[in-house]
Amino acid sequence: MADFKKIYSEYKHRVYFFVAKYISEEEDIEETVQDTFMHIWKYLPKTGSESEVEALVFKSAKQEVSHFYRKRKMIFVPLENSRENVSEDDVQIDEKLQQEDRLKKIETLLEQVPERSREFFVQNKMQNLSLFTIAKENNISKTAVEKHVNKVLKFLRNHLNFF
Repeated sequence: MADFKKIYSEYKHRVYFFVAKYISEEEDIEETVQDTFMHIWKYLPKTGSESEVEALVFKSAKQEVSHFYRKRKMIFVPLENSRENVSEDDVQIDEKLQQEDRLKKIETLLEQVPERSREFFVQNKMQNLSLFTIAKENNISKTAVEKHVNKVLKFLRNHLNFF
């Protein structure tokens, strides 16, 4: 406990200003600093030297800032690669490439499901046809179409990490 108090009193201001470089709202800064020291509290017994403690403090702070952005689904760009160096066009191109990769992955996975299930899925999710319309066109029950579509959705969820 005494070690933690010493670390807290020694680093609280430095961590605060470190976090303030990345987060602008006062409440968010304070919460992130608090989360940082909670993390340090958990892992403190594993550290030894002064340099290890400092590394733990600032690594934890950086992780908590990243976690803050991840929770809010925002992009965290460390200062070394600050927004001044990254144009909006670059960000849009990167997002577009990621989206294209996801679509290719989905297309590849769709090739692995049974043809009939794939057809019903495409008609329902991509062509926006209702389950009732698809069922009527294929002379099967709406429940059967729904099972095919759900089977494909489940398959995609199991094989993709962004759903």
